[in-house]
Amino acid sequence: MMKRLMAILTAIMPAIAMAAEGEASVAKGLLYLGAGLAIGLAGLGAGVGMGHAVRGTQEGVARNPNAGGRLQTLMFIGLAFIETIALYGLLIAFILLFVV
Repeated sequence: MMKRLMAILTAIMPAIAMAAEGEASVAKGLLYLGAGLAIGLAGLGAGVGMGHAVRGTQEGVARNPNAGGRLQTLMFIGLAFIETIALYGLLIAFILLFVV
């Protein structure tokens, strides 16, 4: 794992050095890369979190069908909170693209 991280950093370092020397296109490319990673990882995290929430709700309804309505309400509230993670990632991506 550490070798992969070092290989990635070694590959990125020349691009960062070129950006420091005034290569605006490389710096802009790194901003696009950061924006893509921000929204991609936020979406991935939100998707995994939502999957776990829905799975837990379905298991709870399978154990106690009478509590289905209450569990579903709590699940939707939880999904709304989980979705904010993806929205924060989108916000960070927009900041990287249009403000920085």
